Amino acid sequence: MQVKQLKYLMLCFPLLYLGYGIFLAVQFGSRPEFINAVVNGLFLLAITAILIKLAHLKNGLDFVWFSVFILYIFVLHHLVTYIAAGDFANSTYTGDFHIQKDLINLEPFTTIENTFRQTLPTMPTVIQIIGNALMLAPLSFFLLYFKVVKRGSIAILIVFFTSCGIELIQFIQTTLVTGFSGLALPSGRSTDIDDVILNTLSGSVGVLCIYLVPAFRKRVKGRRKRK
Repeated sequence: MQVKQLKYLMLCFPLLYLGYGIFLAVQFGSRPEFINAVVNGLFLLAITAILIKLAHLKNGLDFVWFSVFILYIFVLHHLVTYIAAGDFANSTYTGDFHIQKDLINLEPFTTIENTFRQTLPTMPTVIQIIGNALMLAPLSFFLLYFKVVKRGSIAILIVFFTSCGIELIQFIQTTLVTGFSGLALPSGRSTDIDDVILNTLSGSVGVLCIYLVPAFRKRVKGRRKRK
């Protein structure tokens, strides 16, 4: 089987995720978990299918790296955009929707500045800053590595819009939970312009890795010439 066809095996990841989630939900009779498994499984299936369609694999090593890429997307989704749609089934609708202003920061560099102005910054906040500065580096790296996009500027732009999308999803989540009682907010959910800044910076890190490492730079430039 050629590598071009082999990449379609990556569809097994979201299908296994979907199937296992549904199996556990049925096993324990949990309607919310069934809904969560279906919603998140179909979301990951769609993202995986798009990446498979756009990615260019050259050899067996590329297949391994592509597997890492897909697994990274799964982990990223669970960390920042997991859709707990099924949890609404176990909550009571009140309709008291309101924006949680304490979970929103639209002033650039405020969160970063406040973090490092502390006499002794806590380890979780420092880790969060560093994590946001590296979180989307693999995304821009793999977008270029697999020729999903051809230019570093486009990869960074995609990272920027991805980060904006993450913050929008988190804003929607923090607002929706206010209209239901008994519905807990996922840990770490907030909307912060500094996250967008740091995430976009992390996209630049991924692009730099491509162009500063000779082996990666040669791969990207080589494919451009053949095209």
